[in-house]
Amino acid sequence: MTVHLSLTTTVQHLLFVFLLVIAPVWDYWDTQRLKRSPSSAGKIRYYKTLCSWLWVGSAIAALIVGWRVFTIRAAPAEIPWFLNHTWVRYLVIAVLLGVFLLFVAMPAGIVFWKKLTKRPRRYRSADALQALSYFLPMTQTERRWFAFLCITAGICEETLYRGFLLYYLHIAPWSLNLTVALLIAAAIFGLGHLYGGISGVVGSAIAGILLGLLFLLTGNLLLPMIFHAIFDLQKLLALRPPDAAAPARP
Repeated sequence: MTVHLSLTTTVQHLLFVFLLVIAPVWDYWDTQRLKRSPSSAGKIRYYKTLCSWLWVGSAIAALIVGWRVFTIRAAPAEIPWFLNHTWVRYLVIAVLLGVFLLFVAMPAGIVFWKKLTKRPRRYRSADALQALSYFLPMTQTERRWFAFLCITAGICEETLYRGFLLYYLHIAPWSLNLTVALLIAAAIFGLGHLYGGISGVVGSAIAGILLGLLFLLTGNLLLPMIFHAIFDLQKLLALRPPDAAAPARP
């Protein structure tokens, strides 16, 4: 039993170090390489690699923690500023709904309305994504892999950065204050988005806090996973679909 517990703790430590150090450094290095030499094959390779380690990491987290990695039961005393104040909970819900409406529901509604009325789209929102053009999909094959990556990120990043990290930091092997654990987990999630620069790190960290609070509100990862995946998938609405007649880039 002692050997089993020691092995489990060791694997937890290794997974934590991977998320804290190896994943951000690798992702930054790989995206910089892709930025220097963007190609369809390079993008698809990157999507496949990212999906692979996210699924493997999530499987390891589920094996060593069990189903507890997908659930949390926080007592009000563990995070009183949040669970003991109704207005704070309502504020978090309002912010999440606002983000969803602004960045997901509204763009989807505009796309649906223009298709219904047969009006052309101008794709103005795609201008804001030009800085990440080396990373975002252009061909139909890239779009399919990117969609799979978005779903993978929704499921696996929530499993790792919310479920596993909060368990690891707050329950075992560490017993940090839940607020501290939430902030550390969000910061590590932000570091995982170094390719987006400082703004990407900060924005992702804030998103990590909001998704973590949603995790605490609902007690499971289902809604954070759905919210995360849909938010990533909405980028496809802002990108002009490739012309079927146009040749794919090498």
